[in-house]
Amino acid sequence: MIFVVWLQASIIFTPRFLSSHPMKPLLSFLAVLCMHMAAAQTTSSTSRLAGYIKVWGFAKYYHPAMGSGKVDADSVFLANIDKVLKAPDTKTFQAVLSGMWQQLGAVPAGKAKYSTAGLFTRNLHTGWIDTDKLLPTDVRLQLRQLRLQGYADTVHRYLPENFHEGDIPAEAAYKNISYPSVPYQLLALARYWNAIEYLYPYAYMLKKPWDKVLAEQLPAFTQPMAPTVFEKHLLQLNAAITDSHGGIVSVKKSSLLYGSYFPPFAFRFAGDTMVVTDYIDTASCMRQDIHIGDRILTVRNKPVAKALQDYDALVSASNNHKKRALFSSMRLLLPFRGFDSLVQTGILRYGKLVQQPLLMQQASPAYLATLTQLYQRETGNGTTTKNDFVLKSISNDIAWLDAANLSILYNSSNDDRPVDSVLQLMLQHKKAIVLDLRCYATQAVFYNKFLPALGRKLQPFVRLLAHAPHYPGAYYEYDIFSGVNQPPLLPAYTGKLILLVNENTHSQSELISMILQASGPTITVGTQTSGADGDIINMPIPGGYTLTFSGRHVSYRDGTPSQQMGVKRDVKVVETTQGIAEGKDEVLEAAMGLLKR
Repeated sequence: MIFVVWLQASIIFTPRFLSSHPMKPLLSFLAVLCMHMAAAQTTSSTSRLAGYIKVWGFAKYYHPAMGSGKVDADSVFLANIDKVLKAPDTKTFQAVLSGMWQQLGAVPAGKAKYSTAGLFTRNLHTGWIDTDKLLPTDVRLQLRQLRLQGYADTVHRYLPENFHEGDIPAEAAYKNISYPSVPYQLLALARYWNAIEYLYPYAYMLKKPWDKVLAEQLPAFTQPMAPTVFEKHLLQLNAAITDSHGGIVSVKKSSLLYGSYFPPFAFRFAGDTMVVTDYIDTASCMRQDIHIGDRILTVRNKPVAKALQDYDALVSASNNHKKRALFSSMRLLLPFRGFDSLVQTGILRYGKLVQQPLLMQQASPAYLATLTQLYQRETGNGTTTKNDFVLKSISNDIAWLDAANLSILYNSSNDDRPVDSVLQLMLQHKKAIVLDLRCYATQAVFYNKFLPALGRKLQPFVRLLAHAPHYPGAYYEYDIFSGVNQPPLLPAYTGKLILLVNENTHSQSELISMILQASGPTITVGTQTSGADGDIINMPIPGGYTLTFSGRHVSYRDGTPSQQMGVKRDVKVVETTQGIAEGKDEVLEAAMGLLKR
């Protein structure tokens, strides 16, 4: 090894010596050969480690000893990971796998007890059991047997207890683990990678093959990681699933990841343009001639779209529209937030692009206080609604309801009050009811109260797929409203029902949109919604972190998924820089335009 290092150094630093030396061809050949051998050894080590993570993950979800709790999955992983890392060759690695399987206990041969007929199986990717040449024969046979018969026990500690549960009973948090710690780094990677493999219903929609993500991340996770480096790679894993339920992950020192310098203003995106929407530090904005409505086209000498690419791998979102909303949120303020106090900015003024360096600032108490106020305004009372009303009359015959505030008014699924004065008042508006779903609302009020008030029955509206307990990674169809008893219906409402949607129409609000769309004539107006449906799974990661992802598969009855694309819209609104600059509600205006026809 010393010779190889010396030889490479000679090639790099003594070209004249080699060019005149008769041994040059031989030395060059040996150097290249050694480098290829080192690369091959690294590749083999990575392949073995990837194989171990897959075998362990499959056993975690399919072997009865692990699923029942007789053997702790994490303990097995940690007991063997050092042996895998130190395995000098395939034979030694195979002995480690065989030894691990002996800890679990052999699975007796037998026929399949459960059928996969009728299950959604697009996420079952177990071909590696047959093709991975590194697997020892005894382990391969056991894996095949488990794949055939499925998980045979009645309780599974690594699956949600009920179809809608977000927590996994047996996943330990290890909150006191600190980094660097290679074993727990790899446990974090293995736990999350296999959770997506067996619990994420939209794995088949991933833009990058999940196997490739594992291969790309393994070299980093095998090296000691400082806490910030570990956090960065967690965010990369989270962003790779392109799921708005992943969103913005809370990290311990965000200033080391995103930077400690902030812009003095808030903004929103209109296509590839940023529009200043509010002041965070008014005095700083005035000094720098920044005004609400200013259009920003470049940041750090890059067009906005290119500037955002630097952060794509740090935020998870189902679609680009939602991702930009997350970037501009008060939690991130990207791409302006960063490590430099002066940011070169291209601002459109009087039809010309003006280059202007803008002074960023670190978060003073006054800045944080204003930022908190804006964040509370942005998120409302935890519902993302900016409206301060339940019902407002746009005119004598048009009612405007806020779905989140209506949910809060009826905050219990067991609320058995009849349609009360608020909904009675709504029905007095004969021309149209405009329901604002640009918020986070909850479902119960809409099938318990809202639909009966409109004289509409709850209709089949969705295909919801939940985890198949005996075949993790496969899903069965669950009728979520089979037990719902709808109250008596009022006379049918004859006016129009218009739904307003945007990127804040997320998860349950998307499901509510689908409920109402199926109930009868409905017009959906707005921008693309979040594209994240089907509850949430919370996956703890060693060190006190939590990564979240969609837990159930949701689609329209015709099979169209709401994931990524969002809910179906009858009128697709594209918000403009002019509209944002002037503070217009272009979605509401589009809805009003329909009613004037």
